[in-house]
Amino acid sequence: MKRTRHDASGVVGAEVLPFVVLVFIGGTLVFAQAWAALDAKIAAVAGAREAARTFVEHRGPRFGDAADASVAAGMQAMSGHRLSGEASVRPVGTTRLRRCERVTFEAAREVPRLALLGSRWSPVTVGARASEIVDPFRHGLRGRAPCAQ
Repeated sequence: MKRTRHDASGVVGAEVLPFVVLVFIGGTLVFAQAWAALDAKIAAVAGAREAARTFVEHRGPRFGDAADASVAAGMQAMSGHRLSGEASVRPVGTTRLRRCERVTFEAAREVPRLALLGSRWSPVTVGARASEIVDPFRHGLRGRAPCAQ
């Protein structure tokens, strides 16, 4: 029987184990933060889109409250995602309910930093914009549609 010589080449020492654990934990934290930012972006897109859609489809007794109803609908759409952090929806530019008018809404959502990183860093704000065009043939609006000619 032939004897083989055993040495320590190719063997990972115990000093590498803490490094591997730190890399694994760090990677998990980065992944969790990126996932939270993605969730917030999806919520912001939903809020901006719902606000713009609500504005152009508003059928209230007064068209003046279309912007308020749109902001409320956008906030409700974002609250459905059940995320923590501040959220806001606001109109960008004009908010006139006229035929062929382009209306844009912007939604923003804060992504809190991970608790393990401490409170030294401020939250990241993720935003989205959505725009819709008021239907040129919409019933109930005065005037002619300049874009439908």
